[in-house]
Amino acid sequence: MVLLLSAGLFPTALRAEAADGFLHNGVTAHRGNSDARPENTLPAFRSAVEAGADWVELDIFRTRDGQLVVIHDRTTGRVGDKDLDVTRSTYEELKTVDVATDFRKRHGLTVQQCPAERIPTLEDVLRLVIAQPKTRVSIQPKMDCVDDAVALVKRLVAERWVGFNDGNLAYMKRAKELAPKLPVFWDRGEQVTDEDIRTAKECGFEAIVLRHDLVTKEAVEKIRAAGLEAGAWTVDDEPTMKRLLSLGVERIYTDRPVTLLALKRPHAGFGRAACEGNYPGHLQGICTDDSGALFWSFTTFLLKTDAKGHLLKKIPVASHHGDLCYRDGKLYVAVNLGHFNDPKGNADCWVYVYRADDLAELARHKVAEVVYGAGGIACDGRRFLVVGGLPPGIDENYAYEYDLDLHFVKRHTISSGYTLMGIQTAAYADHTWWFGCYGNPRMLLKTDDSLHLLGKYRFDAAVGIVPLSDGEFLIGTNYRDEKKRHSATVRIARPDKTKGLVPVE
Repeated sequence: MVLLLSAGLFPTALRAEAADGFLHNGVTAHRGNSDARPENTLPAFRSAVEAGADWVELDIFRTRDGQLVVIHDRTTGRVGDKDLDVTRSTYEELKTVDVATDFRKRHGLTVQQCPAERIPTLEDVLRLVIAQPKTRVSIQPKMDCVDDAVALVKRLVAERWVGFNDGNLAYMKRAKELAPKLPVFWDRGEQVTDEDIRTAKECGFEAIVLRHDLVTKEAVEKIRAAGLEAGAWTVDDEPTMKRLLSLGVERIYTDRPVTLLALKRPHAGFGRAACEGNYPGHLQGICTDDSGALFWSFTTFLLKTDAKGHLLKKIPVASHHGDLCYRDGKLYVAVNLGHFNDPKGNADCWVYVYRADDLAELARHKVAEVVYGAGGIACDGRRFLVVGGLPPGIDENYAYEYDLDLHFVKRHTISSGYTLMGIQTAAYADHTWWFGCYGNPRMLLKTDDSLHLLGKYRFDAAVGIVPLSDGEFLIGTNYRDEKKRHSATVRIARPDKTKGLVPVE
């Protein structure tokens, strides 16, 4: 039985915030939190906002008297106690329908437990959403009413909170024509094709959302390679959610946003933590895995700890092991055995691969293209970037792209100006690359997906930066004692429009 709980009993919302202030966690509440409240009702949308979904999705029709109302079907019979045709009824007539009827029956609830609900207008929902700063709303037009919807959005000055989704190409193109800055999530109920990709790019859409049973790794990689977000609809069971997340799906539409948020929560247990022990070499990088473990690279030691820093496994490694990243049960570590920062390019660079479970070494890959020394490494799900040294006098940094089998693809130039010893750490999140650099002060670089510089900030992420699933980051800090032994801690930071990242106190 589904009980209608008070808002205060929902799990704490994930607080993934980008520079725009909105949540960015890839959870779209399908018709609101419709597993716990009657679909497409104000309580369902309010519940989804309180739960912490970054988007809520709704459906609209236009009534006979010109009102935009929120309901999925053209008729009210499936959800309500009367069967009216929405488009042939006035809004006053529609308000006589109790659209909580089906929900109440399916869950065995009384009217006291689940009171009667009326069809809300789109304006009702928009006013609810624009009264808060975290969650946005995606509008799915079920008839030719895009012009009316965009006009309402503009009248309420609600553009920052609104996007559109549907499979009807004409509707989605019209939304972009009328309001180019509004995100469009284009639904595809068939296998994605190259023509779909071209269409989405030409129309300026932000995402392609597939029916969940059509999602494959190849489809996700094709969508993401085009610079689009890959989504899936509509998923309510945990095994499918996990499968889609493992394939790299960035957005999932679900009737159960609380469940999906919980699945994406492993990193939410991280906070300030100190790594157990001290070591002869300083911290070079950190990463996390799907189980909530932390990994620390201390130049000549590789460590696995729990989220609180308690030691689980430690192995000695070659000097020196640098930054590291996690993918599919494995750790990938940037290793430099030669002359780091040598202008003549005499570095001896590798990527060592370890099993995350027990730190057993699995492979070594020569990355000779990283001529000034391998320092940092990160993966965006479809490629690795290796970064590293930079001799004085060179006013740009280089990122070396490798495929998922660590075959060299090409070198990218980052127009960053000179940074001391190049780039030491790397991370990828939300179509953005982040790079930690030495220097006095230490610098943080931010680029878009194509490595075009977006910002350069005074922030120290030079010995560890890893994205968390809620949009925040873990940042490593190294300490050296009077005996020249090294220890380290991690702390949380979140994106900031002017400062790049800021610590979370």
